[in-house]
Amino acid sequence: MKKLIQLFIMLILISTLVACTGQNEVKDLVPPNITVTKEFTYTIGDPVPNFLEGVQAFDSVDGDLTLSIIIDDSEIDYETSGIYNLRYIVEDLSGNKATKTVQVIVIASNQGNDTIPPVILGASHITYYIGDPEPDLLANITAYDNLEGNITSKIVLESSRVKFDKAGDYPVTYTVTDNSGNTISVTINITVLDPETLNNITELNIFYINDTHGAILNNGSQIGLARIGNLILDEKALNPDSTLFIAGGDILQGSVLSNYFKGSSTIDILNQMSLDAFILGNHEFDWGLSTVTEYFNPDTNGIKAEYPLLGANVFLKNTTTRPNYIDAYTIIQKGNLKIGIIGLMGYGLENSIATAMVEDYYFDDPIVWAGYYAQDLRLNHDVDVVLAVVHGSSGTTNTGIGNLTGNQRVDAVFNGHSHQSYVNTHQRSGVDMPIIQSGANGTAVGRLTINLNTDAQVIGASAKNLYPATVYGADQEYEPRLTTSNQPIADLILTYVEQIAPLLNEVIIQSGTNYSRNELTFYMAELIRVSANADIGFHNFGGTRASLSSLQNITVATLYDIFPFDNKVKTVSLLGSEIKAFIQSTSSEVAASYKQGFSYSMILDHSYYLVSTNEYVFDKVDNPFIYGVNPIDTGVIIRDVLEDVLRNQAEIYDYFYIENPIVLGNTMNYNLYIGEEKRIYSMI
Repeated sequence: MKKLIQLFIMLILISTLVACTGQNEVKDLVPPNITVTKEFTYTIGDPVPNFLEGVQAFDSVDGDLTLSIIIDDSEIDYETSGIYNLRYIVEDLSGNKATKTVQVIVIASNQGNDTIPPVILGASHITYYIGDPEPDLLANITAYDNLEGNITSKIVLESSRVKFDKAGDYPVTYTVTDNSGNTISVTINITVLDPETLNNITELNIFYINDTHGAILNNGSQIGLARIGNLILDEKALNPDSTLFIAGGDILQGSVLSNYFKGSSTIDILNQMSLDAFILGNHEFDWGLSTVTEYFNPDTNGIKAEYPLLGANVFLKNTTTRPNYIDAYTIIQKGNLKIGIIGLMGYGLENSIATAMVEDYYFDDPIVWAGYYAQDLRLNHDVDVVLAVVHGSSGTTNTGIGNLTGNQRVDAVFNGHSHQSYVNTHQRSGVDMPIIQSGANGTAVGRLTINLNTDAQVIGASAKNLYPATVYGADQEYEPRLTTSNQPIADLILTYVEQIAPLLNEVIIQSGTNYSRNELTFYMAELIRVSANADIGFHNFGGTRASLSSLQNITVATLYDIFPFDNKVKTVSLLGSEIKAFIQSTSSEVAASYKQGFSYSMILDHSYYLVSTNEYVFDKVDNPFIYGVNPIDTGVIIRDVLEDVLRNQAEIYDYFYIENPIVLGNTMNYNLYIGEEKRIYSMI
């Protein structure tokens, strides 16, 4: 009996231990590690190399995953000399993906005279602190030739002017010559700093803007970049070792002065404002991501950003590889202080982008990547302060980042996307984490202050939103420097204004009365319908960003303010049952307009109807349009339809009213006149 009791007790203990083990199971969030020990050179015409030779994938939980590696050689042109990216992709049993990119050299067989010089890769600016081990100036420097392949061993280093014991900037030159006598040289700078003379930073001020949507000019509540620049540049002149300036996404798209130049005007102005980091937002995808990332390509022609583009959790579909020219973070040295800035896209914001523009990308969990890179920055780069800039405003995300501890701890969070102005605090052990968002369209500038002790440890933080007028909120502050323009920035802006002066100044027509954003949304739904001669037209409320006031002058710039996004009209035939289901599920998001004599109640479930909408609504996979019959992209931008209508109205009427007849001709390939018919606006 005693043995039975003892056995029973042991079974209870074992079951308890098993239960406890299950409850405390740690989720595997660490991706596998891929190592490549071989360089690949391919001569045109030879067999393709075995790209798995010298490659291994190992996971800390699942062990050897080498046989699971996927090789992506889609970027390699095996018939053209050059240096190409080869990607290795592997996923462990917990779903953690790892990618590694290596370079494959494709060389031609030696035929004829070679006049193509080699290339040198990996040469970049170096910062060195007196007393540290001297850097290996040839580490990670490689040279390739179109015929000879890897000729790194031929690199000649010239560094005789560098003095590692004296603060200053020194040139270092790398030169390589191939067997045909073609030579190339690359020069970099080494900045030597003396830690003994670095300022001991006890207060760091980060100035912040988000969701400016191309609001370059001072206009009503919009401060304008010349005035914001006045504050930033004055602060950087007064306190160069304790001032940062960050932009939190959705910066470029939304005004004629930015859109006309595809954002290059704003990029140029932000250069003059000494921006430190630009975080990717959903509207940076509106023109195609490559349009924006090209400004960050170091080899691009024309306007080039002088600050990094950040998006730590933005990846190519089915990989953990970021698109070209997007970095996870940047590290900035201020006095004795190292600051790491991690850029993140809000979770799920793919739904805020036209499907065609985002289908090749995805946005992973920002909490996971904030913690991953915070730890990397602290452990591997000796960073003292970690900032996370999230183009999103999810409370769940903010709380998740605020709960990160140890080396994953984040000191402050900046938000965007929702166009709100707020300062919040996440309470936690030690120093609480401040959270700030600074409105939209340049109506406010955020200032977040971090206090540090003499050991560069964070001991406090506070934040306020700054305005050019008297304010009364506890987290708001009047900043007089926002009332005055920086003249060099104003002069630069003027050069862009002069290029498109008619678009800014020519009055098309005046508005006869006040029109709200909702009224203009319904009107655009009608224009979209009429432009395609459809039965029903749709437009989303979120696509209308401004209202009209009575007697307001309407210019092309005004039209950009109201409808800032370059969405095109698309049409398709849908069953009545599909249309009704869509209207019922989106009644608070999308306005509908019906042709004369037609209404929602007349839609028959089994009949087809021609519908039209903007491409943002059309392309969403949860909407029925992409699955309909005979989809057509008209190529006509919805804003251009409105401009056409207004110009035609101006020939007949003194004022714009939505009740005026709609006349189209200049935008479309046909003339369409809608006379005195009563337009029907309806949600259902």
